[in-house]
Amino acid sequence: MINKRFNLFTLVIALVIILSLSMGASAKLSFGASVLNRQNIYSCILEDYLKEAAKNLDVDIVVMDGQNDSSKQIDQVQDFITSGVDAILLAPASIDGAKGAYKLAKEAGVPVFTFDCGAPGDFVAHVGTDNYKGGILAAKYVAEEILKNQEGKIAFVGFKEIEPCVYREEGFFDTIKKYPNIEVVDIQNCSGSVEKAISITQNMLLKHDDLEAIFYIGDPFAIAGYQVVKSEKRDVKIVGFDASPDVVAEIKKDNGILVATVAQDAKGIASTIVKYAVDHLNGKEVPQTTLIEGYIVDLKNVNQ
Repeated sequence: MINKRFNLFTLVIALVIILSLSMGASAKLSFGASVLNRQNIYSCILEDYLKEAAKNLDVDIVVMDGQNDSSKQIDQVQDFITSGVDAILLAPASIDGAKGAYKLAKEAGVPVFTFDCGAPGDFVAHVGTDNYKGGILAAKYVAEEILKNQEGKIAFVGFKEIEPCVYREEGFFDTIKKYPNIEVVDIQNCSGSVEKAISITQNMLLKHDDLEAIFYIGDPFAIAGYQVVKSEKRDVKIVGFDASPDVVAEIKKDNGILVATVAQDAKGIASTIVKYAVDHLNGKEVPQTTLIEGYIVDLKNVNQ
């Protein structure tokens, strides 16, 4: 009789343990994330930090490469929905293209959180760099650290298709116009293409013998422009944006061309957006927009 009771008790305990494990497994959150473009080193850094943050919060995460392609990202969002993720983390490849991704997610009842790049629409929260202030930093650096007496001719290479670069551009030009003796002689849009940034730089150097500085809206384009300026042996200073490892390495060399970049807090952005998604799914309120300020990296602080 005692053995039968013991066996029944053991069976009940085993069932309770199995049920608990089953409930624990089903309670684990899963996220789908799409970074802007793995060809951009900064996106790869963000991806690593997203995975680190998810691991720290015991969240399953699958990260895909958006490849600067809104159509591809919409397909990825659909795949995330089909796989049953609890939330989607998105760095939109374009402002217009984000609409389709938001629509799909909303219809499926899956919340969207944007990071790095933002876009208006149905998202729960966005975490990124204060890109407008980053543009201000770049303009002040060009005007006050590169140009003598805050006068001279400069050029600009932008990326108008994504929101953060639009804000960087606005911050840059709203600030540079405060220096009346600085002339912006060339403004071009590379549309996120490194190859186009190269040809744009070549044309700028051909057209402007007295060009003194170029601000590139992102480091992939700055490093491309640097190679052109270096090969042409021109005395043109370059400022980028992202503080990607390859650009930081060139700044450390003190090459006299690639002199500064605006740094972003990739770890802060990634860890915050993952936490916000977890908090939201657990019923907590999260801020809709969180912007983290950047800072200039140049020869003065690059080794710190």
